[in-house]
Amino acid sequence: MKFVVLFALPFMLAACGDVDDSRTISTDLRPHFVGSSTCMQCHTAEYKDWQKSDHKKAMQIATADTVLGDFNNITVAFHNIETRLFQQEGEYQVETLGAEGQLGVFPVKYTFGHYPLQQYLVDIGKGHLQALNVAWDSRLEVDGGQRWFHLQPGENISPEHPFYWANHFQNWNSRCADCHSTNVTKNYSADLHSYKTTWSEINVACEACHGPGSAHVSMASNNKFTEPSKGFPFNLERALDWSFTTGDAIANPKGLKNSTHISMCGSCHSSRSQLVENGVGQDFHDTAALQLLDGRSYFADGQIRDEVFVLGSFLQSKMHAAGVTCSNCHNAHTGKIRIEGNGLCSQCHRAEVYDTPQHHHHAKDGEGAACVNCHMPERTYMQVDPRRDHKFGVPRPDLSLVLGVPNACTDCHRETKGLSNNQKNMDNKEKDNAWALQSFTEWGIKFNDKHWSYLNHRIRRGDMLATRPLTEAVLKGNLPDIISAGLLQQLETMPSRVSVETAQQSLKHDSPIVRRAGVRALKALPPAMRWQLLSPHMKDQVRSVRMETADALADIYSELSGKQQAELGLLLDEYRESLMVSAGSPATQATLANLEARLGNNEAAEKALLNALRIEPAYVPALLNLADYYRESGQETEVEPLLKRALRVAPDSGAAHHSYGLFLVRIQNYDAALPQFELAIKQADALPRYAYVYAVALDSRGQTIKAVDILVEATERWPNQYDLLMLLVNYLDRNNDIQLATKYLSALSAIAPNAPEVKRLIIKYSH
Repeated sequence: MKFVVLFALPFMLAACGDVDDSRTISTDLRPHFVGSSTCMQCHTAEYKDWQKSDHKKAMQIATADTVLGDFNNITVAFHNIETRLFQQEGEYQVETLGAEGQLGVFPVKYTFGHYPLQQYLVDIGKGHLQALNVAWDSRLEVDGGQRWFHLQPGENISPEHPFYWANHFQNWNSRCADCHSTNVTKNYSADLHSYKTTWSEINVACEACHGPGSAHVSMASNNKFTEPSKGFPFNLERALDWSFTTGDAIANPKGLKNSTHISMCGSCHSSRSQLVENGVGQDFHDTAALQLLDGRSYFADGQIRDEVFVLGSFLQSKMHAAGVTCSNCHNAHTGKIRIEGNGLCSQCHRAEVYDTPQHHHHAKDGEGAACVNCHMPERTYMQVDPRRDHKFGVPRPDLSLVLGVPNACTDCHRETKGLSNNQKNMDNKEKDNAWALQSFTEWGIKFNDKHWSYLNHRIRRGDMLATRPLTEAVLKGNLPDIISAGLLQQLETMPSRVSVETAQQSLKHDSPIVRRAGVRALKALPPAMRWQLLSPHMKDQVRSVRMETADALADIYSELSGKQQAELGLLLDEYRESLMVSAGSPATQATLANLEARLGNNEAAEKALLNALRIEPAYVPALLNLADYYRESGQETEVEPLLKRALRVAPDSGAAHHSYGLFLVRIQNYDAALPQFELAIKQADALPRYAYVYAVALDSRGQTIKAVDILVEATERWPNQYDLLMLLVNYLDRNNDIQLATKYLSALSAIAPNAPEVKRLIIKYSH
């Protein structure tokens, strides 16, 4: 029996549980952590900076000195759930509904964050620390702060909802700890569903960035600094210096580019899958798999949509390409920018050229003259926390008109805070994207109409005809690596000769993220061809590439020779080891289930899916995968309850509606299946296959005209899809609608001119 797993998910971000407040002790000969108080003895100035930083306040024990929120027996109500915040015998307490929907009192153990909001961690047993949905707005009252608010006001939050405070997505251990404390080891037990998480320091202290310091202390004590790294596990290279030469508008670098700052800061300031614990001092891509540009987290032009924590944006920038690193703009010990205002940018961009109305076309010293407002627009997360986009892009109202991406011009001119009603009407009249584009035209600025985002938009819609221009854009080599990788990875679902050739070339690229994307683009190839192309890369020097390769080759294992199995087996062992770093994540357990299923280990796959649902009962991919497993294994009675649970917790899931529709077809309840298929294609996560199945179902019930309408709409949403177009042409042909059939046959001939069925229809219509 072949186990087909729906939604092969990447392993996701992980971090922490039964918390051990004691210092972890090293028992081996490697350097171990000594604590920031030891660093203070010599590094006084840096220590003082750190004491005032957000790093110091990332996580703290809940005391009168650290708690900012009002716990004076305050009761707040959100989503019809009351939460009482109070103190009892000097301890901070929360009374609210728990994981089972029962009223309980929970001790607040730690504060989490400081400004512009502070969250609170409560202990619910078995080492699970949970972040409350209710948070304290620590901004000044005049700015709207000093109040309790809910982090998900737009969701229908209940104890069953994935984002309810007692459920997985609010779990500190698996999602937060690694970046908010120092030397975290999660110690998750899947069998017990418990944590015994340890750390060296509760907050982000010196060694979180510099690595374990015992060897450094020993060398300092004996005055024996003989290594460039001074006893730390790595050598943090000096950031480039920048200086102007006569006539240059932009400063020139002095020194050699290096990635050590990216590896140090990016290990937390990124959206990534963690591959090792405590990877401080190692190359970023050897410790984590960076999230590439996808539609959920990034707009089509690379602007931030979801919270991506900076690195994925910064890697797109010209600044990164030139060698700028984090510490050129930020003080690493305070986390603050080095210079307030445009002076920060004027370090490298000559003020006489760029900080002028001739450049920014706004009144001098006004909001419109601030560099960051045009080139680093803000998006607000967690209701009150504005984050700036580090892509350092240029406002492109032309892209907004075509692709629907935001731009700083219209975003700013829609801002009406502090204006009278008359001013609001005057300021915003007709100030839309067309107005913004006309303004650029009047300033003599023309945009490149070959921007890569047009291709990205097309390929995200599954447009097969975008494959060749996309591969040409990647092969030119003039795009940032993360953009090339983001484009390349999408070819996985659209294999062709040119996509395979491009992916094959990318496997030799210097950048690990491009090599990773190349591996992913080849995953859909037949086993023999996949092994031939990817097996030489099983020993790639970078772990994130090796793990992608392991995932791509797993289902080939049973077809290999004994020697080949031994080689791949070592890689799969390393892959499992990396997955265990985030074993407390339901996405990781789903990935592990997928791995075991492809290896033929069905019982292990089922166990992993059950573990995923133990961690998060509302995790839809695991619900659907487990339902599919039970279907494949003949346990049909177990299927419907899982599918109904998925629909209950995620009524906006197209995958859930589609799966339930297929179940209803299997039990021959065809009339009930049709509404489920219709709901499936209306959701944001819908796939072309859902429309295909819905059209076939409609046709089978004698509703061919409606099936044609559905397919016409689908071909507009997902252009140049062979299966959709072929089904549409066949239905039109059957109805003798030759004129409309010819239109879509023309599109088919552009995609697959040599396909036998396409040739047959062309011949038929040419006579």
